[in-house]
Amino acid sequence: MLTRLDHLVILVRDLDRAVRDYERLGFAVTPGGEHADGLTRNALIPFEDGSYLELVAFVDPEDIRDNVWGWRRFLSSGGLIDYCATSDDLREEVRGLEERDLDVDGPTDGGRRLPDGREIRWRIARIRQEGRLLPFLIEDLTPRELRVPGGPSAEHPNGAVGIALLEVATPDAEGDARAFASLTGAPSLRLGPCALSLLTPEQEDEARGRLDASGPGPLAVGLATDVPGRAEELDRRLSHGVRIRLLGRPPGAKVVPTGAR
Repeated sequence: MLTRLDHLVILVRDLDRAVRDYERLGFAVTPGGEHADGLTRNALIPFEDGSYLELVAFVDPEDIRDNVWGWRRFLSSGGLIDYCATSDDLREEVRGLEERDLDVDGPTDGGRRLPDGREIRWRIARIRQEGRLLPFLIEDLTPRELRVPGGPSAEHPNGAVGIALLEVATPDAEGDARAFASLTGAPSLRLGPCALSLLTPEQEDEARGRLDASGPGPLAVGLATDVPGRAEELDRRLSHGVRIRLLGRPPGAKVVPTGAR
């Protein structure tokens, strides 16, 4: 079963500017490279818990070709557009999802060239869905630490240590909760240390705006920090429209890397 959040996707028009802005917000940003299809390139903000934020931009915003993830439709609005769960055996995972009557595209191979020229490879799959947005899935074919750096790369001046909360806009919270249960095999809305909160238009005005603009999907993120009792929303002008809150780590809580077995 899928139990770990891998990363969140933040689409920007100007990747170099976004890197500078996120560094101003107190994040250490690691250069990512260009994806194998030549359509997008990225930079990463990895965390101590093994998850990360992906800043991604189309190499040519005027090119009408879309990538395998279907992100070009978000180009006009950008922001927090997608999220990904980790799989250790994607082929087996896909078989299990199909046995639970979920239609899945993939697995298909993907990859990226790092700035130093090394190639990293993975497999991905996307669950077909109407009216909701479940995460896409990824399995590393090369060592995960090549794709998701740790150590000093995961140490941030603002104290962020992991993704604690992901808010998702949905028109059908009950239906989405059942879909997540089928995906993870557990009744709780969690992917590892990250809790998911399903928000309807009746609960959250921003959820209505997200649904009207681009349909169901990720809305806001809460990042765990080592500062007790912390609650701070970051400047959206620098986060390129993404609502990010820095949160205090609960007493006694420990960071467990998402890649830990």
